[in-house]
Amino acid sequence: MKRMIARFIACILLLSVSAAGAEGIRDWFGITSTGTPAAAAATPTPAPNDFRFRDGIRWGMNKSQVSALETVQMRDRSMQNWSIMLTNEKVNVSCFTADLVFMFREDRLMMISYEFQQGTQDSFRYLSGALSSLYGEMKEAEPLKIKALMDAIFPSRYRIELITQACGWTNSDGTTVYLYYYTATDFAIMYVSPELGARIYQTNGL
Repeated sequence: MKRMIARFIACILLLSVSAAGAEGIRDWFGITSTGTPAAAAATPTPAPNDFRFRDGIRWGMNKSQVSALETVQMRDRSMQNWSIMLTNEKVNVSCFTADLVFMFREDRLMMISYEFQQGTQDSFRYLSGALSSLYGEMKEAEPLKIKALMDAIFPSRYRIELITQACGWTNSDGTTVYLYYYTATDFAIMYVSPELGARIYQTNGL
């Protein structure tokens, strides 16, 4: 009789331990003791030093997301494996106006440029100072790399001998910003995503 009672108590204890173990497993899989799913984790917020453009545009956004934030009317254009959105009218940039171009690969924003026509040396120097105030010390940039970036989208648009006074800055998230003349009178500011900037070099045979 005593053995039967002992076996009965042992079974009760074993069942209790098994139930507790199962409860622990449910919690590990995000299920509460009532069987309802745990609250989904919040989407991580971008780091404070991540590159933001104009009204909150960020790298990797698709064309619909950019259009929702950019109030200026734009038109689409396709170039090889890229799609481009250009503003119909010039936009305000610092104290000046420029054409604004968004460049997407696989519907992900990878590059942006402002293009200033008939720009003066004074306006070029002013924008150089403004960019330095945002991104720190200016460094000399490689015209060949700037040409390679544009060639990936619009081959032969830039002539290497016309890319002059090229300078660059790097944001803490890896975004690269270039300021340069691409004709005798026209200059541009080009913003390059960290993902694109890291793979622009031709490395075949190196």
